[in-house]
Amino acid sequence: MPGVTLDEALAVLAISPGATDRDVRVAYRRLVSAAHPDRAGAGPDATRQTARLTQAYALLRQILADAPDGRVPGVAAPPPASEAGRAEDPGPEPAPGVREVDQDSITLDAPADEAFAALFEAAGRVGHVAYFDRHLGLLETVVRFEGGPTCSVLITLQGLAWGTEAFCTMESIEAAPTPPIAPVVDALVEELTQPR
Repeated sequence: MPGVTLDEALAVLAISPGATDRDVRVAYRRLVSAAHPDRAGAGPDATRQTARLTQAYALLRQILADAPDGRVPGVAAPPPASEAGRAEDPGPEPAPGVREVDQDSITLDAPADEAFAALFEAAGRVGHVAYFDRHLGLLETVVRFEGGPTCSVLITLQGLAWGTEAFCTMESIEAAPTPPIAPVVDALVEELTQPR
């Protein structure tokens, strides 16, 4: 999909002008999780759809990086939230270079190959690395929750102009509900920020 336009990118991710960075990330993760060849089955259609989603995501992230109001152009931003409506301060930021963006994604101020190596080591300390593909930016680790199920955590890397973003999705591999992913992402961030 060379030369993807803003309208095409919005259509591919099924989002509207005015979307925030978080809206774009959530739409991308949801769609790439369903379309990825590891889940949709190997084949040219799954690979093409994943590539198309990734290209649309990259364009929208680039546009959002330059957007003064932090929204995809086309719709006026809503008024700022009142003091009572603001979220509480999440606490101190991890060491420079590693940030938890949401409960299920991490950014690293490093090129994709360095970020992959760091995540590979951190994932090995948090769980058991079951699969990896450095070229596709995929890493799977298996974690066991104390008193809970064993889960597969798929980490997908996306190169950015200024670093790398790692999206984490998790599914129980037992006949038990999947627990929240936030503790796994927190553990990965902690491992990534520990001096070695």
